[in-house]
Amino acid sequence: MRHACLALLLTGAHLLAQTGEARVRVKFRALSFDGPILGAAYLDGKDVRPLDLSADCFTAEQTYVGPNPLRLVLRDDTAPALAAPVIRPGEARMAALAQELESVQRRLATLTADARERGGQAQAGAASEIAQLKSRSQSLNAELTQLAQASAQAAEAPPAPAPKNGPAPKTRPAAGGVVPAPTAQPKPARPTHRPLAAFTFPGDGRLLLLVHRTDQGTTINAIDDREGAFPFGSMQFINLTGGPVEVRFGAKSLALAPKGKGTLRPGGGHNTYAEGEIHTRAEDGQMRLGYSMRIFQQDDVRTLYFLLPVEDGGHGVRLKGIEERRVDEPVPPVIGGAGEKPATPAR
Repeated sequence: MRHACLALLLTGAHLLAQTGEARVRVKFRALSFDGPILGAAYLDGKDVRPLDLSADCFTAEQTYVGPNPLRLVLRDDTAPALAAPVIRPGEARMAALAQELESVQRRLATLTADARERGGQAQAGAASEIAQLKSRSQSLNAELTQLAQASAQAAEAPPAPAPKNGPAPKTRPAAGGVVPAPTAQPKPARPTHRPLAAFTFPGDGRLLLLVHRTDQGTTINAIDDREGAFPFGSMQFINLTGGPVEVRFGAKSLALAPKGKGTLRPGGGHNTYAEGEIHTRAEDGQMRLGYSMRIFQQDDVRTLYFLLPVEDGGHGVRLKGIEERRVDEPVPPVIGGAGEKPATPAR
């Protein structure tokens, strides 16, 4: 018996060596950093698994058991391009107002942060500019609200006409009264695809994949998502500013080098507010306030923050946040009377 088992083991090892492919077992979810990537998929043997990538949330968890690396592709069987959208009156105006509002809020945040660093005292002339910016922000928001309401009313489609009740069209039977046999439908062709990116897993585990499209191609970065690495109730920061960053929440601080990442949990409890600051290196070489943030702390929510440079080249910071709420697994129903144990799930 031992000789038979040994022979089977040697045969299996020989066949595995012949394949020449390293196989991994990984659970992963993915996110597009730059914008949605529709028609994305990954190869699972001969199958093409759809994986449309969003820029606002991670995909559902995928279980991949196969060769390393994982290969992302773009499907060629996606829906055909739609006709050019109809631009309704006011949409161009709304886009211009939204862009101006973003600029106003960015400038207002810079002046407010500077005043906070000075102990609440703004620079000469900054107080009047802050008041003007607040007034302009209110008027822009009001106009945007009016335009959005008008656009929503204009977009309401008229009700579809009721179908007419008429006699069904008559059909002529085939000659001799014989019903023709249905023609066989051709099998759908296997969908084709184009390569998008490849990622080599460091080994088995659970990961969050960040897909980034650049002029040089598409790259994939991974975040460890094993138990305890990025727990709910915490925040993970990824520093993409190009310089050193320090995140401070009360007595807790997190120093990040360029392209570094780290996890921090504010000191407040569940359902409480926490205030934090992000400091970056200014022109004088000192670490100065680049962003102020106020969050609502929840133990069942975790947030991934990308720290980005501001467009004007100053030491300010822009944040791109991806929030995820924990989904509790369903509790098995209790069978029988009170005090009995829950039913054991089927295996």
